[in-house]
Amino acid sequence: MKKEKALELWQDKLTGEISEQDEKALETFLKEKPEVASEWEELEHTWMLFDDIKRPEPSPQMDARFEGMMAGWRSSGEQQTNVLDAIAAWLSRSWQVGLAAMVLGLFVGWWMLPSQNQSQNISQLSSEIQDMKKLMMLTLIEQPKAQERIRAVNMASELPSADEKVIEALITTLNMDDNLNVRLASLEALLNYGNVPEVRSALIDALKMQESAIMLVAIADALVVIQEKSSVEAMEQLRDTVEDDLVKDKLDESIKSLTSI
Repeated sequence: MKKEKALELWQDKLTGEISEQDEKALETFLKEKPEVASEWEELEHTWMLFDDIKRPEPSPQMDARFEGMMAGWRSSGEQQTNVLDAIAAWLSRSWQVGLAAMVLGLFVGWWMLPSQNQSQNISQLSSEIQDMKKLMMLTLIEQPKAQERIRAVNMASELPSADEKVIEALITTLNMDDNLNVRLASLEALLNYGNVPEVRSALIDALKMQESAIMLVAIADALVVIQEKSSVEAMEQLRDTVEDDLVKDKLDESIKSLTSI
């Protein structure tokens, strides 16, 4: 077996998608190539360390409301792929191995440095990993394939904090991306930063920029989720001009919810 084929099988093993027959073939290859086995074991260990880094969890209220919002999109009848499924598949095997390879050198460097405080080294390593994720997110979000842009958006969702560049990229994607699923994913990502004034203002402005009924319904729901009362005026103006009955009904519902808070 060639190393390239073995690498593919190893990637399959990392993602739990390897068959029993292929796993046995991989084990045979690694026994014959102990130096490769050692290298890949280090990569896997590093990836496990990376995967253990704590990620922010949305509140139960946000989960419940956004699930309701997703149900509304599915019932609208407009053709689209399942956004949640696309999001769940954001981490491709090639990206895993690529990032693990980058992290490995950094990890070894920090780990081997003499220090009186090993936990400090790990904390600094975690910070460096997050910086790499931000850089990769900003790179992927410019890619021509929608699948890559969805991956980028969801990388932003998993960052413990978002700087100005990340938030700006998400807002631009929300308003300008030509793919509906990417725009929906960016909206969900922005909800993680709903306490940021720039994000709240951008969601209100998005009501004036979106043409898709699904997006307008989703943004209205998002504004209710973050309880942005100042959006009521924009919703009322939109309600008076929009022709889609579904959107009108959703705007009326959102206005009622926000004015009763």
